[in-house]
Amino acid sequence: MVISIIALLIGVLLPALGRSRDVARRVKCQVNMRSIGTSLQMYMDTEGKGLYLPKVRPINDGGNENDPTLMAVMEKYITSAMPFRNSELEDWTVSDPFRCPSDLGGYGEVGQSDKPAWAQIGWSYRYFPGELMVAAELITVRNPHFGVSKAYEAQGNRAFILTDYDDWHHPRWKNIALDTDMTEEGKWNRNGLFYGDWHTAPAKFVNEETGRDFFADVIKFGGGLGG
Repeated sequence: MVISIIALLIGVLLPALGRSRDVARRVKCQVNMRSIGTSLQMYMDTEGKGLYLPKVRPINDGGNENDPTLMAVMEKYITSAMPFRNSELEDWTVSDPFRCPSDLGGYGEVGQSDKPAWAQIGWSYRYFPGELMVAAELITVRNPHFGVSKAYEAQGNRAFILTDYDDWHHPRWKNIALDTDMTEEGKWNRNGLFYGDWHTAPAKFVNEETGRDFFADVIKFGGGLGG
């Protein structure tokens, strides 16, 4: 009888403990993002003329003096140890605030490896302004840097700057990541860091129409298309 009661209690408590751990990891991830947001504001105050977001490669690799990575630019504003690796054949060594505690294994976008995103690319997040600036350059927007920065300013704190690289906060992450029948919107479960006040919260999935409208603002504020 006693054993049955203990087994029953364990069956009740274990899922609750699992949910508590998931919540704690999500909160820690948001704290990390907020720390990065504080550093981004310092950059904008110091180098961005109060407006410009960093114009950088959206990932933490392959940069140079003329085309830096976000990590290279933000190194001056973050007191924590920066991600590093000794060669391209090694995994990245990454600590807070660049490493989400829920980023435990790569089942999704990063590649075929089962390694965490931070080990493969140097952090657990995506910097969307960098991706937008690259896209704007490709379609010959006249001033991608200004266009993207101004589009974010127009949106205010409704637009996210960072999200988790993948959907590992989803309670069924390991199952849904390999589900080819499930839509990307259905899988979406990511924290976001939002422009302006740098608050963190679950980020809503951006559908095609919303993304198209935002990019139209990038083109408009960037001076249109041309050489």
